[in-house]
Amino acid sequence: MPLYYQNFKIIYSHSQHLLMKKYLYLFAVAILTGSCTKLPHITVNGRVEGLKDGVINIVDISGNSIAGQNITDGAVKIDTVFENPGYGVFVINKNGDKPQEADVYLEAGEYTVNADAGHLERYPAIKSSSALQNELTAFYTTQDEVFLKAQGKVASQVKQGDADIDGLKLKAFKQFIDKNPNSNAAAHLMLKMNYERDVEGYYAIFQKLNAGVKATEEGLFLQKKLSGMMKLLPGKDAPLVAGTTPDGKKFDKSALDKKVYVLDFWKAGNQVSRLNHQDMLSGMVKSLNPLKVGFISISLDNKKEWWTKAIADDKLNWTQYSDLKGDESDNAEAWAITRIPTYYILNGKWQVIERDVTYDRIEFVVNDYLAHH
Repeated sequence: MPLYYQNFKIIYSHSQHLLMKKYLYLFAVAILTGSCTKLPHITVNGRVEGLKDGVINIVDISGNSIAGQNITDGAVKIDTVFENPGYGVFVINKNGDKPQEADVYLEAGEYTVNADAGHLERYPAIKSSSALQNELTAFYTTQDEVFLKAQGKVASQVKQGDADIDGLKLKAFKQFIDKNPNSNAAAHLMLKMNYERDVEGYYAIFQKLNAGVKATEEGLFLQKKLSGMMKLLPGKDAPLVAGTTPDGKKFDKSALDKKVYVLDFWKAGNQVSRLNHQDMLSGMVKSLNPLKVGFISISLDNKKEWWTKAIADDKLNWTQYSDLKGDESDNAEAWAITRIPTYYILNGKWQVIERDVTYDRIEFVVNDYLAHH
């Protein structure tokens, strides 16, 4: 065999050996690196004073359980992989009692949770490596303080019909924003408020939020909703009604001939709407002066046969309109309808007297307006 060929074989074999060593080295590094890479974890160290036996669960915004652990002698620890940050809930179950939920922001990191078994209705003292969670703790602590000072109980203990609940929540939110003007949780919190009850108050707060929050999906939604509702304040010109009557006639503002109009937004499949119609027929439709007061119902149905059958079944004898677009109705957007039924009171010039009137106040608002105009 020629010498140059032998030398080539030696050099080639040596190169193969070096290449193999290099691959083995890289493979070993890859294994070591992979074994050292830790998936993100959320760790909760909890203490519920006075609770011998219970459970704490972490639930994401979709209602899916992420992790849970028994509370033993007041102590609990959860450590679980968590890769998808977002809002969620801590649920504390005290055996035999209603579970108490706390609005939280979930992301990988440390959470320290302290609560009192005798006051689980109060927001827990939560400290976290998450800045958003610390903002939530600051707000809900402020809200609890405002309610305790005013009513001796926290918001979750107050009945939803209580006249003060919306005002106290707005007061707490204002205090929170004053202390945290750049809060990134502000839009999320505002969406949990009954902002429709004080559009001007919440719109003023919204204008103070930072540009980043306004540009979020929640912020853009609030901007659209609040801006729309600002156009529906008392004294503002009301939108025209989209759609037609069952026999195809369009809304004609020039044909209005009453001093006051009661607008009823409803659906054929909504039981409360249907029951209220029966009450209206036997009550306010008869008691309110028909020469001065008119009724107009605007359906958010999407099937004409459902709509017209409900009109016939309920024997409704006042004007009916629908664009048959269901929840996508132009009327739903123009009138800022977020629930069914919803009622408006307008004057004969088609201007808003009061929006989102509760059913039991309709007659009072109408009679009060007529008494002063």
